[in-house]
Amino acid sequence: MRITYELNPPKIVRDERLDLLSINQEIEILLRRASSLVEYADGIHLTDSVLGVPRMSSITAARFLKLAHNPLKISCSIRTRDRNFTAICQFVLDAILLGVDSLLVLMGDEPSSGPKGFGLKPSDVIHMLRYEKYDMAIDFNLTIPSEIKEISCIQKKLAAKPKAFVSQSIKSLSDLGRIVDYIKPYGIKVVACIMAPSEKNKLSAEMIGLDFKQYENNPVDFIRQAAEIADEVLLTSPNSFRTGIDLLSLLKGK
Repeated sequence: MRITYELNPPKIVRDERLDLLSINQEIEILLRRASSLVEYADGIHLTDSVLGVPRMSSITAARFLKLAHNPLKISCSIRTRDRNFTAICQFVLDAILLGVDSLLVLMGDEPSSGPKGFGLKPSDVIHMLRYEKYDMAIDFNLTIPSEIKEISCIQKKLAAKPKAFVSQSIKSLSDLGRIVDYIKPYGIKVVACIMAPSEKNKLSAEMIGLDFKQYENNPVDFIRQAAEIADEVLLTSPNSFRTGIDLLSLLKGK
């Protein structure tokens, strides 16, 4: 069972102002959390300004983890909504030079303030990057819905030939099974994203239309079965790191 754990880099602005002291304190928290994951996880995934709220670049956060000699594999999200292709190429090169293992290319939510972005489609971005051979140095992944009723709805994403598809947070093993059945013939890996069920995570679940009632009473077995169906599990616990680490501990039998 291969499990990657999702971490959010520090927010840039708090109370409508830049606070470097707060950012440095948040970096220390990020590093401590990443260090505690070494015992339980196989990798760390760093997000890119979730919900459009500006956060430290996932690449900058990855650099701090590398400087701290964290041995886990690192993947990063990259929002295409905020960047033109030149900026994306710079981001990808930085990731390659830093030794990041893979990039999850996604549109991302609209920014919380300022211009609404460039609107480059993630699948188009991967086509462009593959044409220039960036994929020879780093893996590119794409997101897919947690439920797919027809393969035609992801045909363009399939044509981009990502290394893996990362699902939105799943609520049903049968939905995950159908996703894998659709994707398997194309030789593309599937990563099942699962949100740790807890009271603190309920609001985040509601925001994305996730109902984790089907597995909240036995998340350990749910995750283990998901790991047997998919190639990997991405565990997320956006509002409670303690909930996530406790769940990892149960999964590892520690």
